[in-house]
Amino acid sequence: MADSKARSGRRPASANGSRPARGTAPRSARTVAAVPATPTSRPVTRPTAKAADPEPIEDELVEEQQTRAAGQPLWLQVVSFALAILGLVISGYETYAHFNGSHLAGCPTGGNGTFNCTAVITSPQSMLFGVIPVAVLGLAFYVAAVPLFSPWAWRVQRREVHRVRLASMIVGMVFVMYLIYAEIYQVGQVCEYCTGVHIVTFLLFCITVFSAAIWGLDAKRK
Repeated sequence: MADSKARSGRRPASANGSRPARGTAPRSARTVAAVPATPTSRPVTRPTAKAADPEPIEDELVEEQQTRAAGQPLWLQVVSFALAILGLVISGYETYAHFNGSHLAGCPTGGNGTFNCTAVITSPQSMLFGVIPVAVLGLAFYVAAVPLFSPWAWRVQRREVHRVRLASMIVGMVFVMYLIYAEIYQVGQVCEYCTGVHIVTFLLFCITVFSAAIWGLDAKRK
């Protein structure tokens, strides 16, 4: 009898509580089924930002600058260069005639007509301050104008060149206006060769002013 009590005392205490209490579910039953996810909603589409234009490549910028620096159109360069050469030729011939008999081919030398080159280039007005022949001044002007109006000068990347060209044409045009006044109102005769130089100077003046107004004086060109 003592042995049976001892065995009953050694019985694990957990045996008494092996049965779950009434009203409590087994531990395995406590696992709750996963709650389904929230109802699926329509995907929200965000407007994609417009990609910025890629920055121009350095080579493209250099090419654009070179294109702008190319200068005025080729026709303008060629026409102005040809006019400058024409002015140089006429001025050179007038200078030659001034020192060699004062006779110009194709011009009347006497009479009361409107055209008389000899009367013009031998008049007092043909000498500036009575010392310097006007024909020599015209020759010197066009000696400088030919390189200034050459295609190479139009493409020079220096503002000073374009300013000198514009300033020289303004001075030249003012002098031409004085010579026209002297021919008509003081000499009373007209020289065809002088008129040719005046027309050439006027055309170059217009080209220079037009170029400065459209493209400026900073060699920024088309």
